[in-house]
Amino acid sequence: MNIVEILRGIGNIALVMAVAGGVAYVGDRVGHQVGRRRLTLYGIRPRYTSTIVAIVTGMVIALVVTLVAIFASKEVQTAFFRLSSLNQQISELQTREQGLEEKVNQGTLVWPVDQLMVPFYRIIDQHATSAQRMATVRGFYDDAVKYLNANYPRYGLHPYVKQPDLDKKLESVAETASRLPANAMLTVTSDQNLFVNDEIHFGINVIPDQIGYRKGQVIAQLTIPGKSGASMNIALGQLLNAISISARRTGLPQFLANNVQPLQVIPDVTQMQQMINKSGAYVLTAFAAEDFYPHLGGIPVVIVLTQQPSA
Repeated sequence: MNIVEILRGIGNIALVMAVAGGVAYVGDRVGHQVGRRRLTLYGIRPRYTSTIVAIVTGMVIALVVTLVAIFASKEVQTAFFRLSSLNQQISELQTREQGLEEKVNQGTLVWPVDQLMVPFYRIIDQHATSAQRMATVRGFYDDAVKYLNANYPRYGLHPYVKQPDLDKKLESVAETASRLPANAMLTVTSDQNLFVNDEIHFGINVIPDQIGYRKGQVIAQLTIPGKSGASMNIALGQLLNAISISARRTGLPQFLANNVQPLQVIPDVTQMQQMINKSGAYVLTAFAAEDFYPHLGGIPVVIVLTQQPSA
């Protein structure tokens, strides 16, 4: 419980006390006025009549305040009418959480979340009609299901079962593709961690198939001081990680951003290590080997080590 919740609770208690005090005061004053005028109700003695009026007044005020709170606050509505249902949902979520914890701690992970699940993709032309987009999405979905159900049960997963809201989801994918400023690329990735005995789950991703890096563009750089005992292999690993980070910042999904493909290393790693063993400062640079589009499936790079000119 944080300080905000504590202060909110104290404020609610103070509000209830103030309302209760106001109700008691108004009821008392109304009863007092009835008593002074010696009014009677159905022949009841004035003293008792004033008491009854005070009680009824307090009840009416409390009812009005409660109704206002109910109509003004969804939280109050829940507390009055759906608390039992809410408690049941909490209990179900706690049970589900315990099951997920047991699965994570004891289960065998088959396929991590956000990983590519099929080796093919589809392209939707930017100028395709609504019917063409929907046909492409549905065809891609059907092909993906066939592939998944043919290949993933061998890992201990249960076959994919068609979801009741499938049409709505496919329409949403097609609608997303229609709003892109370029051709749309459809891919299939895992939308949750999949463990042995889980049912196959997946999501269809919509990626704008537009140029991400132009040929020769610098994607990432790393400065290496000479004669520092640095390892060229470690430096190359850091550079590849920097490329992935740069790619994710452009909006590429993880499975694409992490698929860096060094096509050429200049000079070779052995010569690089010999260079950084000497004095000076060196820069390890990753250039785009060609124009990169997501449909290429990976980021082709050329890595070059150069020595910085001395000041």
